Amino acid sequence: MQGVGFRPFIHNLAAKYRLSGHIINTTSGVTIEIQGQKDDLVRFEAAIRDEHPPLAQPTITAVEPIPFNEDERSFVIRASQQSQERRAAITPDAAMCADCLKELTDPADRRWHYSFINCTNCGPRYTIIFDLPYDRHKTTMKVFRMCSLCQSEYDDPANRRFHAQPNACGDCGPHLWLSDSQGQQIQTKDPLARTIHHLEEGYIVAIKGLGGFHLAVRADSDSAVTELRRRKYRKAMAFALMVRDLEAAHQLAMIDPGAEELITATARPIVLCLKKAKGPLSHLVAPTSRFWGIMLPYTPLHTLLMEGRYPALVMTSGNNTDEPIENENASALKRLNGIADFFLMHNRDIYTRCDDSVVKVFQSKPLMIRRARGYVPQPISLKRSWNKDILAVGAELKNTVTYVKSNQAYTSQHIGTLTDARTYESFKQTIKKLGALIEARPQAVACDLHPAMLSTQFAERYPEVQLVPVQHHHAHIAAVMGEYNLEGPVVGLAADGIGYGSDETIWGGELLAVWRDRFERQGHLETAPMPGGDAASRQPWRMAISYLIQTYGSKKGLKFAHHLLKRVEPSQIDAVAEMAAKGINAPFTSSLGRFFDAVSALAGVCLINTYDAQAAIELENQVAEGQTDHYPIQIDAFEGKMILSFKPVVKAIVEDLMSQAEPSHVAGRFHNFVAAGLASMAQQLAAKLNTNTVALGGGVFQNEILLDKLVRSLHNIGLQAYFNRKLPVNDGSISFGQAAVADAVLAGRN
Repeated sequence: MQGVGFRPFIHNLAAKYRLSGHIINTTSGVTIEIQGQKDDLVRFEAAIRDEHPPLAQPTITAVEPIPFNEDERSFVIRASQQSQERRAAITPDAAMCADCLKELTDPADRRWHYSFINCTNCGPRYTIIFDLPYDRHKTTMKVFRMCSLCQSEYDDPANRRFHAQPNACGDCGPHLWLSDSQGQQIQTKDPLARTIHHLEEGYIVAIKGLGGFHLAVRADSDSAVTELRRRKYRKAMAFALMVRDLEAAHQLAMIDPGAEELITATARPIVLCLKKAKGPLSHLVAPTSRFWGIMLPYTPLHTLLMEGRYPALVMTSGNNTDEPIENENASALKRLNGIADFFLMHNRDIYTRCDDSVVKVFQSKPLMIRRARGYVPQPISLKRSWNKDILAVGAELKNTVTYVKSNQAYTSQHIGTLTDARTYESFKQTIKKLGALIEARPQAVACDLHPAMLSTQFAERYPEVQLVPVQHHHAHIAAVMGEYNLEGPVVGLAADGIGYGSDETIWGGELLAVWRDRFERQGHLETAPMPGGDAASRQPWRMAISYLIQTYGSKKGLKFAHHLLKRVEPSQIDAVAEMAAKGINAPFTSSLGRFFDAVSALAGVCLINTYDAQAAIELENQVAEGQTDHYPIQIDAFEGKMILSFKPVVKAIVEDLMSQAEPSHVAGRFHNFVAAGLASMAQQLAAKLNTNTVALGGGVFQNEILLDKLVRSLHNIGLQAYFNRKLPVNDGSISFGQAAVADAVLAGRN
């Protein structure tokens, strides 16, 4: 990793052990030439591994003896140089360290209240760099010439800002200003204090941060949060929160040691933590969720903003719905006009936009939901070097891209939904920027099997490379196999909203036998029509009608639909029922995600998805502790495949609802059914494949209650469950899975 203070660390370490030589930063890593007494050299090498800077992850790749050089009597840092092979990687952006925080809050320090403090142990990295080696002139800080004091720190081996590339102060570095909603700069001596005042008054402020803009508003005001939701057209999806410190976080949420470790880590992700029963925040911040999404300040600017008189700030991505996060001043003023009342901006350019990461703790370990700032572009190390350098372009929703070079996989930050034109442009920019940073020369491009996906169409136009289309659910399972270096065969349980199947139908609840280079579909959830196609994904009540018609027939199913879906217009129910019965614009799907939608609608929990998986999330929220019984499991055989039938489940749900059962009762029995049904299918296939390894992939497994029940069920029958942790279990891991499949396919061709 570069940009972690490794060279000054080595310089000081050499002085400590009276060693001479030099260190050079290159695009392939760091080269150290060191000489001295044998015992001192041994201690020096051990210290590299044991005492390295907090952001460094050094790996000594080779040690070679060289002749003693009598002319080298000191240790120096030599100028960076290019090398033939580019293997070095830049470190992710890191939260402000304790030393910088002390300076920030010390009125006697020359950097008191300076919003851009950093050192070799913290600050911007990935978001400001445009080339390697990591030197100031290859970052967006190149336009700021250091003053004499900053330059002396930069040149002093004993200073923690020795070779800290973003080093600056109030005299020579970036600065803040505040503008109104029309872009007119507000004349004030202290734009930060003025911003805090506006936030205290309940105004919405767009704040330029590390990887892009946030939209901020005080989190204890119903009216302020409501207005933000109205302006951003975000009806119910939870907003993220920034709190002053760990003590403030504990006052709001249940935070176990694992969550505390994540919240305070240098990555500073948003961490999903169970809400406490009472607190000062508006329930409208996360009206349909059991969790608060909590993060601590990770820049000096954020730390200063949290000095205001509010318990927390909503800090949501500064964008319009489905658009990429804004990272440029002019664009933010244009695109966020009408949302923000004020704009707090600065003149340190953000070269690469990078949204906040989202993580939760599951079974005492981190589980990634969205991987971005603080983690990217840290590579995933592979067990062996893959056969070719590969670019994988991911899915159309929750898109990421992955480059593979040798034994390193570089998965990009979360990009988003490619059907938005600006997000698609961000997708192309990310491919270009990340590829240039690691000097990638892909020999193959992997993509989704679906020919209409924008990412697939991009891959088909990529020049002079081999194209490897990969089925969506194969990629989900291969992503798990790649993360854990599993070769197969494994039992794959892939469950999500929808994915294009190899038979050109819509899949989403799949039982697969999986190898890296191929898979066999061994079973799936019984199929049902999606009345209106994509409209059924947005309106769960459509799927409720579909399952009722398939279970009871047209007449009786329609009767139950009218009785159970009282909040839907009767004429709409009639029209959708006819579509489902006659197969008019109603493609069949095996999607488990759509089944969750249907049950949520039937139970009266959620009829409309205003954000992805809302109905399923709200159904999960209804599950009460301690319920152990499940709806009936019926696994049929059809054309050599196991079919998990939904009809007995739908009948039992209707019986419960007609008997006035609570939604919590339905939700609990349904979750137990899904876990038990999938475990039963996995057990049968595991015996057939002679394996005890089960890989779980797909957005349905973001459901913590389901995942916990399923993992425990598999364990109880002697099966080991694996699922993505370093990458999201949702479509954010698809690009990595595509790359894993492409590597195996190309090896087979060769």
